Amino acid sequence: MIALWFLVACGPSPSDIVSNLASSNPVVREDTAKIARNFGSSTVEAALIGVLSDPEIKVRVHAVESLVSLECHDAVLPLTERLSLEVDPTVRRSVVDALGRLGDTRAVPALIAHLEAHIEAPPLNAIWALGALADHRALDVLAPLRESQDPFVVWNVNQALRALRPGPPAEG
Repeated sequence: MIALWFLVACGPSPSDIVSNLASSNPVVREDTAKIARNFGSSTVEAALIGVLSDPEIKVRVHAVESLVSLECHDAVLPLTERLSLEVDPTVRRSVVDALGRLGDTRAVPALIAHLEAHIEAPPLNAIWALGALADHRALDVLAPLRESQDPFVVWNVNQALRALRPGPPAEG
């Protein structure tokens, strides 16, 4: 029993996580961004948000995944910004998935812009994320995609459209 307590007590602290995310060693930052999902503190969340622009792809991906695991809604706006700046497709997919999983409708405009920017080959995860957020603002970008020649796009769009809540009532 003493040995188990010793092992638990020897784990990193939130301040260790923050310090390691700022390390000059990319392997340390990558590993730390991955395990940070186990440390629910505002300082860890802020440090994870800070490494969303890390030069290393794996650090960015792990930071995104940890922020979702921590259900960090403070990350929604930084993630939407990251989506507009991100050039790596793996990180971009992770960000889109994270925005859908966090369930915060502040992400809707960024997801719509992302889908519109890739309308020639619509990313299925962006369609899914908009459906998961169930916000009527997505209707104008999703509805025309029902005419796509890609059956996967059509199926995902139909699923997303079924989830949309009606918009505000018209004044009249």
